[in-house]
Amino acid sequence: MTSYDIAVIGLGLIGSAALRHLSLSFPNLRLCGIGPDEPSDRKTHQGVFASHYDQGRITRVLDPSQLCGELARESIARYADIEAASGLQFHHRSGCLRATDIEERIAEVDACARRYNPPHQRLDAAGCKAVYPFLSFSDDFVAWDEKGEAGYINPRSLIAAQLRVAGANGAEINREIVSAIDDDGDGLTIRTREGGLLRARKLLLAAGGYSNTLLDRKLALAAKGHTILLAEVPPDEIKRLRAMPSIISRFEDPSVASLYMLPPVPYPDGKTYIKLGPSGRPQELPAPEPTFDAVKDDGQLLDWFHSDGREDIAEAMRAALHRKIPDLKTQSHHSAPCLITNSAHGNPYIDALEDGRIYLATAGNGYAAKSSDEIGRIGAMFCATGEWHSGLDRADFRAVYADGGSK
Repeated sequence: MTSYDIAVIGLGLIGSAALRHLSLSFPNLRLCGIGPDEPSDRKTHQGVFASHYDQGRITRVLDPSQLCGELARESIARYADIEAASGLQFHHRSGCLRATDIEERIAEVDACARRYNPPHQRLDAAGCKAVYPFLSFSDDFVAWDEKGEAGYINPRSLIAAQLRVAGANGAEINREIVSAIDDDGDGLTIRTREGGLLRARKLLLAAGGYSNTLLDRKLALAAKGHTILLAEVPPDEIKRLRAMPSIISRFEDPSVASLYMLPPVPYPDGKTYIKLGPSGRPQELPAPEPTFDAVKDDGQLLDWFHSDGREDIAEAMRAALHRKIPDLKTQSHHSAPCLITNSAHGNPYIDALEDGRIYLATAGNGYAAKSSDEIGRIGAMFCATGEWHSGLDRADFRAVYADGGSK
């Protein structure tokens, strides 16, 4: 049985980042990252899933949450180094436009802009129409047009880059699915569905919506279904929309009160799509999508990931897209399922579940992609040293259990 100093369970955006940081900061430790690769066929796959099976996620600093802005700023600052070390490009500087007419959101984003001041300009609706004449805006909207490093990342390529660097620094990658963790007092035994056995002195759990399947005492996690829409655009539209930024925008339509969309992005099927999905705080979202409480039965998620998401939400987003870009020509539309893992307090859980043994970095709350490198770094350093290596308040990341208690 192979033994490791630290094992990272889950090789999504947060876990892959944690493994890279461990490999850079602790070259003398024996490290292992465990987690399956993307399935070849989503509709027939019987294992676990993740939500990074995609080509585009928005990246930016400006956010209603200053904590979110800090996590993103720290992560974005390392993108170029990760690309250089891995030889893989994942960062696209298309800019990001955030638009809203909610006074509370305006005040929050203005506060984030004052604190971090990324390259941006604040626009009213007329200013938005002047800069982006192909987009439609309400007269009451205020927007922040963020430039510089803002735009989008390719999450598949970011994970590949993180793992390439970690592997080059000696970390081992195991593509099996963890089924159980046994603590015998002398160490941790990690069992996989494929029959594998590994030993680790410590582990960092970064398994997203599946984290509770490996814990006796369940965390307060809500794994929520999330429908995305992909609108195929023809070559002439790709050319016309070449200045389109990533967008996060409010809508007057109650069925899609807020959504995000990316500029035309090439996908592995050879087509180019505008991707969009519901965005915002719970009260700003459309009718609730399915929630997989505690994820006690993998079958719940299997059914969701085998589906095409919610047809009614996909149709509402299609209509919203064509209102936002009134003259848009599309060749096809199709929807797909995604998953957001929410914590009890809206921030990631980065904590010690058992001091010196089991650590946690999970629950992206819908914004982990852009911030994953910093979330992974904090979790990695906490796991390796037992100390909090961040200027952010540790209390904001404490794990909350389903029974209402904390550690």
